[in-house]
This record gives sequence, structure tokens and C-alpha cells, in this order.
Amino acid sequence: MKKIIVLLVLLLLFGCTQKQDIGPAAQTIKNFSDGHLSFRYPDWPDAELAEQNFLVKNNGTCVFASARYPTMPSNMFKNYLEGHMNGTFGGNNKEYLDFTMDMNGTHFIARSRVMYCNYDTYSITIACTGMPKLKEAELLSFASCAKRNLTVVPKLAMIPVPSNDNASGIILAIKEARENGVDVLDWYFDWKGLDNNWSVSDWMMEPISYEGRSSAMVEVIHTNVLSKYPDRFQSFDDPGFKEQFADFSAEFVKRYKPDYYFVGGEVDDYLWNHREKIPAFKELLHATREKVKAANPSTKFGFTVTYHDALRNNATDIAQTLAPEADIIAYTNYGYHDLFVFDNVSLGAEYLDGVKDIVPGKPYAIIETGWSSSTLLNSSEERQAEFAKEFFSFIKSNETEAEFVKWWGLHDGKNCTDGARSFLTEMPELENNTQFMAPFTEYLCSLGLKRYDGTPKKAWEVWQKNT
Repeated sequence: MKKIIVLLVLLLLFGCTQKQDIGPAAQTIKNFSDGHLSFRYPDWPDAELAEQNFLVKNNGTCVFASARYPTMPSNMFKNYLEGHMNGTFGGNNKEYLDFTMDMNGTHFIARSRVMYCNYDTYSITIACTGMPKLKEAELLSFASCAKRNLTVVPKLAMIPVPSNDNASGIILAIKEARENGVDVLDWYFDWKGLDNNWSVSDWMMEPISYEGRSSAMVEVIHTNVLSKYPDRFQSFDDPGFKEQFADFSAEFVKRYKPDYYFVGGEVDDYLWNHREKIPAFKELLHATREKVKAANPSTKFGFTVTYHDALRNNATDIAQTLAPEADIIAYTNYGYHDLFVFDNVSLGAEYLDGVKDIVPGKPYAIIETGWSSSTLLNSSEERQAEFAKEFFSFIKSNETEAEFVKWWGLHDGKNCTDGARSFLTEMPELENNTQFMAPFTEYLCSLGLKRYDGTPKKAWEVWQKNT
């Protein structure tokens, strides 16, 4: 927390100044702008900069200070300040915190404004000694953030997988996606990882929502197995599960206000083998949708199913059964055949067009699609680029009814063995079968528009030409 505590260092500046019996006098006001963040500040003498500060002014009675916290989620920063400053953020967008404190016999009155701008969190603070009111704090209301003027391809979506499987590169991946036409950014979570701890979702939801539409999926089912739950639950039909998951989901959409919130993932693959649990899952959707719509009516609520597996399993009835409990259905859609063979681009294009017929008239999105570039799976970079052309043809067609169509993902994975094993916890015979695991892990790791090290594939050239 060292970087966060730096905000409090501003108050230490008063330890080097002699208290004066004057209030803040009229002063020249100057303007600061870095092209994104803009604010006004008093033309007082400069003060020493502490870590993270980039502008500090001190007139002997008051300090005006600004600080930048790179990639820090604003919610995390605010939560820390509220806990240590005995206050609560309020005002527009809950950006303002008023607090007082005593130090070395001196009383301080302060106001901070915390803003998220250009993928960084900024604090702008006014602190004065012994003042009954803080007129300078009015300067904080003039702070603003200008977002980039980006060209967006409507309905174009992506999951911003970073290069080298490196979480520290996620902001760069998000920025690159937005700079290349992406309308909707999406991320997946499990409930166990967020139970009473918003840290992971804070890190992801604020940046993916910053410059465009956002979507979030929380897994209850992990394709053909159950997802990770809080330790108090073993299955989604346990007593109390649907009520607590619905409450959690309501808090999620209230906190982040995503455009779309899905309960996932690929639930038909599990329910096809556990049809006795379809009624319980439908009840879960009903309870969750009610709470989500009450918490944030503008968020569209849905669930995720497969298209490709549902066709093979003759299980399209599951989406039809669950459809009344959703505003929108999200489909994963991959045009491989047999054991992840990607040799027929026409089949992939046919699958994209076929989704609308599963539940006619129901709003839908394609939450995953893409094409492997791996020769191990009878494909190539050239074949992946051919599918990318079909992908954009589908998105840009006036006949396309999908609300968004998402490519998985920006980069290849580097090592997908653990990801592959996560689907096979109930099938150890497949986990130990190299004839299955080799193509499966290759499929999971080869869908990116770029290689894992960030170098572009031919499909990325198609993407850029279309955006």
C-alpha cells in the first residue's frame, strides 16, 4: 500500500511551514492538461513532490496536490481511503471524499477527488490548516477527463487476452483492442474468486468499461463440469445458492454497470448430461435476473450455451427451455469437426449464420468464436485469415441480428495445459490421453489474432483492414 499512502504525505508538508493567521486570498488560477486529464489549480509556490505526485502547490496555509497511480482501479483506491480517512465518497460518481485529521497539534480539513482517466487513477487534493471552510475545494469540480476519439465497428467484440499470458499486460491489450475498432470488451469470472473480495473484478471491469461497452460472465457451470463456488456450496442446487448468487450478481452490476451480464458458461454441455438439474438452473436464472434488473435495469441479463456442441448433442432444447429467463442468449460458436479439426471455413461461416434459428426472435450474441491457426489441427494462418474475412462479413451484414460477435482472443495462450485440465476434472481418462490432450490444448492456445509473444498473424491484417 506504499503508493496509496503517498496521498497522506501531502499533509506532512505542513510540518515545514509556519501556520499563518490568514485565510486563502484571491489568487491566479492556472489550467493543467495532459491531453486527457484537465483541472484548475492555484498559482501558489511549488512544493516538493512526493512519489506519484506530479504537481504540488503550497501557500503556507493550504496545499493543492495531484497524484497519478498507474493502472490502479479507482474503486480499490477509494476503498483504501475510506478505511483510513474515516469518510465516505459522495458527490457525482462518488468521486469526492471530505475528511479531517489532527497532526502535531494542527487541525486539517481536506477534500480529495479521485478520478479514473486514460486507464490510470488520479487524486486531486486540497488540504488546509485550521480553516472553517475550504473554498479552494471548489477548484476540484472543474477537473475533467477527455476520452480518445476512437473509430468503433458496431457489434465487434473481443476478449483482450494479453501477450505472454502476462497479467501485467492486460491494460495494453485493452487499449489495443479499443484502438482497433472493438465495441464490446468481455471478461470471465468465477464466483469463488470474487466472494467478499472485489479486487480481481475491480482490476478488470473498470478498464474494459472505460472506452466502450462491456460484458461480464460469471461461471456457475464450467462447460462440462461445475465451476468454483464459495466453500459453503458444492452445487448450484444447494439450499441458499440461488439466493446468495442472485444477491452477489446484483452487487456486481450495481458496482460495475456492465452492458451485459451472463451466467455461464456453456451451460448446455453440463446440463445435457444432467438433465434432472435443468429446473434448478432455470430457477437460478429467474432469481438472478430479478435481482440484476432491480439493481441496474440497463444491464441485459442472459446465460451462455454452445451452438456447435448443442447441434452435435441434439441439445438445442436446453437453450429454448431457459430462454424465458433471459433478456439475451449468448452462444459460443466454433466451426471445427471431429477432434478440433479446423479445415472447413465454410462450416464456420454456416455456424455463424445458424445461431439465430435456435430460439427464433430471441435477442442473442455470439460470445465466442474464432479459428485456429495451427497446422496440428489441419489449419494455417491463411485459413484463419479466411475465417476472419467471413467473421467481418457476418458482423457488417445488414441481416445480422446478433447484438455483438466476439473473437477469442487478441493473443494466443502460451501454455494451455492447466486450462484444458480444468474441463476434465471428472474425466481423468481424457486428461491422461495424449491423443486427446494434444489437439485440445492446441485448440485452446491457437485462436488468437496474434501469437503469444505479440507478433501478428495474417488474421490480424484482416482485422485491421476492417477496422
